[in-house]
Amino acid sequence: MRILHRFNLLVLLLVFTVGSGAALAEEAKKSKKESKSKKESVEVRQDRIKSVQKKPFIKKGRWELTPLFSISLNDAFYQKMGGGAAFSYHIADALGVELQAIYVGTVQTDMVGFFQQANQALPKVSRLQYYLTANLMWSPFYGKLSLFTDEIIHFDAYLVGGFGLAYTETGSKFATNIGIGLRYFATSWLVIKIEVRDIIYTEKLTLDVQRTEFSDVQNHVMLTAGISFFLPVDFKYEYQ
Repeated sequence: MRILHRFNLLVLLLVFTVGSGAALAEEAKKSKKESKSKKESVEVRQDRIKSVQKKPFIKKGRWELTPLFSISLNDAFYQKMGGGAAFSYHIADALGVELQAIYVGTVQTDMVGFFQQANQALPKVSRLQYYLTANLMWSPFYGKLSLFTDEIIHFDAYLVGGFGLAYTETGSKFATNIGIGLRYFATSWLVIKIEVRDIIYTEKLTLDVQRTEFSDVQNHVMLTAGISFFLPVDFKYEYQ
């Protein structure tokens, strides 16, 4: 009987030990899972609040082809609309060279007839037909924004300027242009581009009544928008 009693005690002790070990193992596994979950949660939160991220695009060594639509902003008498293209090569991520050609169609507004009736001295203007410029682009600003969603839109701002030719009804004129623009990167190779440029050249004007000719500086402020395609599509990432 004593032997049986001791055997029962031994079995109970063994069952208790195995049960305790299993419970401890289960508890350790649960604790490890919770710790991992908390770590992943912290990593997600850290990822959401990163202020410095890798740029999703590099412009250095890539070509940029941009079909363009353009409209004038500063002429109440002759509304100018046109289209063309810009072809650029980026020497560095912040510096590029560009060749731009824009054809311009001109529509006479009602203001011309009104002023011709009210004032016979309205100058006769030689209308701008198209212009061709070679430019430098400098992109000193890069940023990102997020509106209403977690999606981040990357963009850069650039200054542009150069020289070229403006063709009017009286012939070609030496011209210069300066402007500012924005690129919004939909992908690493597809970009929405918006810019404002001032096309500047000197033109001879004629007064209808006195038939007097005089020279005047022409400023055509043009709002231009287009979609850029970067080539090659793939690029090797470099920290900028």
